[in-house]
Amino acid sequence: MKLGKKRIHIAPVGFEIDRVVIPAVDNKADKVFLLVHNNKKEDKASSYAEQIIKQLKSNKIESEKISVNWRDVESITRAARRLILEQFGNDIFVNVASGSKNHAIALDRAIMTLEDQTGIVEFYAESEKYEGFKPGKHQLSTGVKDTKTIPKRQMILPTGKLRSALFILYKNSLKQEGTCTFPCKEEHPLKAEESKGDGHMWGSMRKKDLANECVKQDLIPSTGNTLTALDKNIIQKLDSDWEYIDITKIGQSHHVSLTTAGMAFIYEMSS
Repeated sequence: MKLGKKRIHIAPVGFEIDRVVIPAVDNKADKVFLLVHNNKKEDKASSYAEQIIKQLKSNKIESEKISVNWRDVESITRAARRLILEQFGNDIFVNVASGSKNHAIALDRAIMTLEDQTGIVEFYAESEKYEGFKPGKHQLSTGVKDTKTIPKRQMILPTGKLRSALFILYKNSLKQEGTCTFPCKEEHPLKAEESKGDGHMWGSMRKKDLANECVKQDLIPSTGNTLTALDKNIIQKLDSDWEYIDITKIGQSHHVSLTTAGMAFIYEMSS
């Protein structure tokens, strides 16, 4: 056992209490991180969070709230991934049963993005009985019949030089006027054909400028044809394998930009 290793639970807060508390107690958790909605005015589950905290405290289990937007899968993924990395080295148990479908999807995605999943257990707490439900008064279900471990999977994602090239495009896009932030809440006013068909603008840079920046960061060789090296080692893979970039011709120059999927990936992977 690693000195100081703790048993950490991560659980979204919905209209459940037992499905958070019972697994934490049964598993002798040291601390439970509760994912709560970041808009208090909209949060209909705040009373459930307080009841969970109270019951955990009575069982001498520490708790902490983490604010996320339950409507936004990318936001939850990013926050959960960051939390898991911060707690890495402990035994981490991720509960996908107690919140919304968005929570479950995002927590699963967060785990799959990790190259090292050592010490992480993803589980589903099956309820014992479903109740008649009135938000704020009763929990959706009572008891826990069983907890089922979910086999872990790993996404095949861009790493190393490919990820570094995406971050170059991301940082460049943030400097450009008129570029959306992510997640973007409103459609960009530019025409669809000018914004890669989805109403958003994620910025772009000339392929030549991207090649120069990749040379500076030792992502491609500085000798020979740098544009060819950029195409072969980075652009073709990011375009064909993941569809994370777009190539468009503007005048005599080719420009490289992030797709919405590419921007979402960088957003989720950034801290």
